[in-house]
Amino acid sequence: MKAKKIFRLATFALLLAGATSYAQSPSPLHVGIKAGANFTDMSTSLKDYNSKSATGFALGAVARFDIKKTYLQAELLYSEKNVKFEGATGNNTSKMKNIEVPVVFGYKIINLPLLHLRTYAGGVYTNMIGDNFNKKDIGDTFKNFDKSNIGYRLGVGADILKFTVDVSYDGGFSNVSKDFKTKPNTWLVSVGYFFL
Repeated sequence: MKAKKIFRLATFALLLAGATSYAQSPSPLHVGIKAGANFTDMSTSLKDYNSKSATGFALGAVARFDIKKTYLQAELLYSEKNVKFEGATGNNTSKMKNIEVPVVFGYKIINLPLLHLRTYAGGVYTNMIGDNFNKKDIGDTFKNFDKSNIGYRLGVGADILKFTVDVSYDGGFSNVSKDFKTKPNTWLVSVGYFFL
């Protein structure tokens, strides 16, 4: 019984010490890592194809600069996005491998020492470094995709101590195909940790 009480007190003391040191951190710059799952579909003007959301992933580094209740955040992510295409010739799941650079401006709706609730908006640059659009059924239709694209990001998030959770939506400003209208739409649910 005494051992349990000592363990609980030690655990509480460690958590309190960590929380105090985090709350008193003078640096406005924070650097960390994040990873999550994405859900992507593509709106398209093609009558022969329909797109359905499929699950992929993203991981990378994040840096945030706090300015009182506002902040500027930039990320460097590697992502794999999967999209299901349904057409007259059958169904295919296509994969896009991307390097993404989101830059957002955020506002802390709740700004407590150990808890932040945030909202943010900004832009995201995407460069496709690989895909499998050379499949027989879809290759001719999607081979002329633009490898670079600029879109927008909207999201909400929460920070608890050094952990961060985000839900964001990415949309495209321009079409990614040179032959027809199509834009990617992605939801991203991610978890991160600031080690600085």
